[in-house]
Amino acid sequence: MPRTVSRGEPHLVSEAMVRHPTSIGPDAAMGEAKRLAEASGTRHLVVLDQGTLVGILCLCDLREVAGTVADHMSVPVLTIRADATLEDAADTMREFDVGCLPVVMGGLILGTVTDEEISRAGQGGPRRVPHCACRSRARSGA
Repeated sequence: MPRTVSRGEPHLVSEAMVRHPTSIGPDAAMGEAKRLAEASGTRHLVVLDQGTLVGILCLCDLREVAGTVADHMSVPVLTIRADATLEDAADTMREFDVGCLPVVMGGLILGTVTDEEISRAGQGGPRRVPHCACRSRARSGA
């Protein structure tokens, strides 16, 4: 039986995600990453190495100015599929205390979905966590 979805509020990640996320290479200087994030108004930068997702930087990582992006990015990166529900995205964010999930399908990065998009879509979103929590968690052996 076909599923009926009401028009209006988005229900799938693909309907709420930010397309064309801001990206940077792992060898870039942290100062360059900070300038890029400020210029684009984003809280998260996806880190791509020759088109492959290798890490993610959040606002708290950008407090560091020494070294390269690779020195400060969070790895591994949790991702979600475009056809996942926003509820699934919110549950994943809550479970792993992250505020952003790159949206991937078939190895391609389609966008990102953050706690802000999920909240805007009326899904409640994950509880807000301090951005610095993501850095210490990601580096703690995941």
